[in-house]
Amino acid sequence: MCCGMSSMSLICTGCGAPLQMDTEDAPGYITNEAFMREQPVCQRCYRLIHYGQFQPMAIPEETYRQVVMRALARPSFVLYVMDLFDVSGSVVPGLTGVLRQHDVMIVANKFDLFPKQTADEYVKSWLLREARRAEIPASDAVLVSAKSGYHMDELMERLEARARKKQIVVMGMANVGKSSLLNALLSRLDPEQTRFTTSAFPGTTLGSMAIKLGDQGFTIVDTPGLMGKHRIQDRVCKASLKQIMPTERLRPRVYQLQKGQTLFLGGLARFDFVEGPPQSVVVYVANQLRVHRTKLQQADSLYERHLGGLLTPPCALCDEGLRTLVPKNVSFTEGRPVDLAIPGLGFLRLSGQAIKGVIHLPKGVTVNVRNALIS
Repeated sequence: MCCGMSSMSLICTGCGAPLQMDTEDAPGYITNEAFMREQPVCQRCYRLIHYGQFQPMAIPEETYRQVVMRALARPSFVLYVMDLFDVSGSVVPGLTGVLRQHDVMIVANKFDLFPKQTADEYVKSWLLREARRAEIPASDAVLVSAKSGYHMDELMERLEARARKKQIVVMGMANVGKSSLLNALLSRLDPEQTRFTTSAFPGTTLGSMAIKLGDQGFTIVDTPGLMGKHRIQDRVCKASLKQIMPTERLRPRVYQLQKGQTLFLGGLARFDFVEGPPQSVVVYVANQLRVHRTKLQQADSLYERHLGGLLTPPCALCDEGLRTLVPKNVSFTEGRPVDLAIPGLGFLRLSGQAIKGVIHLPKGVTVNVRNALIS
């Protein structure tokens, strides 16, 4: 950095993060040109102050908890942002105790990805049940799409009624759409696009910021997103991420399976149908991700020969640990339809008929068995 700058000039006056020029998606990133200004702010704060745009920011788990704990040091209204497509991967670990001291509302983003006939009241009830199962102390939930604007007006009404004059803390895992949600909120809270007053959140230099909206009575504390090794999306390279992250409405893929057949989801997951009557399995993953069906007896050799080619991602730039799948037995007696949810990748819907199978996932990624999200 520049020798003539005072020590205070090395800290972003917007969010309090140490300024750095090495990593663009890390807290405090600033260009060389911007650093030479009299009162430099990081790129993230600059875009918010001058353009009203939030930029995604992610930090590792060891620092994330410190950020959130400081933000929740006083009573707050918490917007717990989740990706409806990846609910199991959206659960932030280890914060149940502190969240019980606050008013928590789940905001489930990306509802626009689901088939048009999806009943939002059913999904909302399902989501609150899943939240209780994950020990998230939420009093309410709202399904939204920051992209399409679906139910954003409803979310605004909730904030007007319950959060005015309170501190609103926005939290969530990385890539759940938190920044898109904040951008959509700010455009409604401040439609004139006036400058936002930002400040470093007291007690931290890890990239949180407090945004005050004039005299409207809203103070929003934005916390960075959390990266986690339990989600596949956090372990693939940027090119592979584009192959597994859905960007448009999901096209469910239905496979009529018989025992002795296998489904590959790229090379990142595998489901073996070992025993049971013929039945349909519905695959909900990004439309661009290749799903390949083969015979169970050929699955091992196919994986060895075609990983990184026919079965991709992962590629050579992805986490090496994604290239070895660990088997886990799953079995169900006849009953209600269930999902096999794979954090950071998608889910398989089983019909509810009796079945014995094996799900193969990278080490560190655990399947979540749940009641079917889509009835």
